[in-house]
Amino acid sequence: MRTLAAFFALISIAWSENSLTRQERKEGFQSLFDGKTLAKWHSIKQRPDAGAWRARKGVMTWEKGGSWLATDDTYYDFVLRLEYRTGPESNSGIFLRSGRTGNPAFSGMELQIRSDAGKPPDVHSSGSLYGAVAPARNMAKPDGEWNQVEVTLIKQQLTAIWNGEKTLDVSLDDSKYHNAQERPLAERLPFGHIGLQAYETGTPVEFRNIRIKVIKIGPNFSQDK
Repeated sequence: MRTLAAFFALISIAWSENSLTRQERKEGFQSLFDGKTLAKWHSIKQRPDAGAWRARKGVMTWEKGGSWLATDDTYYDFVLRLEYRTGPESNSGIFLRSGRTGNPAFSGMELQIRSDAGKPPDVHSSGSLYGAVAPARNMAKPDGEWNQVEVTLIKQQLTAIWNGEKTLDVSLDDSKYHNAQERPLAERLPFGHIGLQAYETGTPVEFRNIRIKVIKIGPNFSQDK
């Protein structure tokens, strides 16, 4: 009989290869990153001199800031799992239901990623719903260590688990979020792209093991790649 530690070690090995576990396949998860290419994604530049994204040695990252990487597909409802790691002064985010135009942090939503392990949580710390909701705890690991994130977004309910702890459990319709930065959460897009942010400064964040369980997919759009 395998110990619990051995079980998680096996899962970690599978994740490090950007592959799905047997349980994830059974539950209907799909891989969004093959570890080698940017298939299923396209880059959206936010300034003319923005750098390119790349996939190398099993990780996805950017060469220079000023862009974001969007999924080709759009989604209403889903469960998203991924891993990331930061370096000195890293600043990035995970976009949810974001539009192709405008600021993806406010057309949809952004889960903040920063190099801020051990710091108090606020609406701009790691794990926050950027500008709107602070996480229950800042669960970010120190630079160089891999963080595990699971986000569930179904209709107007969002939950996030950061390194094994539930850090967000948010009703987007709650009136307390009507004063969220730039736009109330209840008025954000009901479907959109999942995205990763390439911020202008700091060490680029690395991502891997990006998986999604699609509950309700969004409309198809032709993309200008």
